[in-house]
Amino acid sequence: MKNYIDLGKCCLGVREHYVYLDTEEFLARSLFVRHLIHYQIEGTMVHQDEKYRLYSVKVLKKDEQKFLRAMEELKGKMLLFGHTDYISRGGELMGITRDLFREEAEQTGRIELPIGVTIRTKALPE
Repeated sequence: MKNYIDLGKCCLGVREHYVYLDTEEFLARSLFVRHLIHYQIEGTMVHQDEKYRLYSVKVLKKDEQKFLRAMEELKGKMLLFGHTDYISRGGELMGITRDLFREEAEQTGRIELPIGVTIRTKALPE
């Protein structure tokens, strides 16, 4: 299960834009600090009936591989913190989100995030 979606380059190619799945407690923060990842949270998307949240984040291009490693580690951390459905429910949520983003990108050439951020794109990177 991929717990992130790569939305492509932003800020003149200096940053990469991602949306990833986390909890209200923002468990990825300590991983970002440990890996020395330079990041900027753009906003949070949450459905009132869900315990998981989507975070929109920009990561420096030079830290992209460290970010991807942190996303892998986040899966294990979720299990350690008692979020045993992170892989199954998270996989469903990310699949739905990816499909919605892909459809919107193909139709309009942009992705309108509910946090007031618009990403111009022709298609989502794989």
